[in-house]
Amino acid sequence: MTVDDDLQPKLVAAVRLHEAGEFEQARDLYVEILNADPQHERALHLAGLLCLQCGEFEGAKGLLAAAADIDPTNAAYPNHIGTADLKLGDLAAADRQFDKAIALDPHYVEAHFNKALTQRGMDDLPGAAASLERAIEADPSASEALVWRGIVGREMGEGADAVQFLIKAVEINPDNVNALYQLGEAFVDLGELEQAEKCFRAATDRAPKVTAFRGKLASCLGQLGRIDEAMAEFEGALAGNPDDAALLGGLAWLKAETGELIDARKAAVRSIELDPQSIDGHFAMARIHTLAGEADLAEASRSRVRELAPDNARYLAEL
Repeated sequence: MTVDDDLQPKLVAAVRLHEAGEFEQARDLYVEILNADPQHERALHLAGLLCLQCGEFEGAKGLLAAAADIDPTNAAYPNHIGTADLKLGDLAAADRQFDKAIALDPHYVEAHFNKALTQRGMDDLPGAAASLERAIEADPSASEALVWRGIVGREMGEGADAVQFLIKAVEINPDNVNALYQLGEAFVDLGELEQAEKCFRAATDRAPKVTAFRGKLASCLGQLGRIDEAMAEFEGALAGNPDDAALLGGLAWLKAETGELIDARKAAVRSIELDPQSIDGHFAMARIHTLAGEADLAEASRSRVRELAPDNARYLAEL
């Protein structure tokens, strides 16, 4: 019996524990295997993935690099090393690793996807879009790549294209709440509020505990002039998360529009106290100051919104 044969039962047990979320016990078995055979490629790889899952990114890189030394043709190793670099914030190193993975396997969807996230982090939106399109070309059913292509499209100001990518993601998985949410945001960008409402409502129906979805639905209803419905949605969302700065900012704007300036001001102040960078809070405060005739304060709040959301068409159009 070879050493590898002798270690196989331990590896099988380690994988089962790993998949069951019993990370400490799995780690102990991986260590035993590697103590017996430091060149055990699969144990190095799996132990590296375990470190990635546990947030031990430097340890993950060391284990995965050792696996890559044994088999430099395996594209998964540089892809996972790049993921560790990405988690560590070393975007340039991550980008190099993803390039290595793609050179080894040009159709590696995950590597193209990860490279796109890295490029986006480096403010290279056209590059990110191109990488996502390569991921989609390699696998047209890659719904997360479609979602992120929609997100990047929105960030590039390509609203109509973004909608098409997001619609494809929803067609692939109608229960993908992030795709529904992002599609709603894309419709808001285009001023198609009725379509946005359908998306936010669908996301809320599928994930009723996610207050952000309900808040977006409420905001959309408010923009459609359906004030009572919007108020009910905001208050329902805040009942589950009373310290959500975005929800409070949205409620403040709505109350300002209905003339409840005292309550509106309280909600906006609380929003900004919770999050000094709350766009919704400052946006509502600008409206409150305007309605109250406080011109200087209104302009200060408008300036703050422009600073926080320089590319947001909805906020800028209404300031």
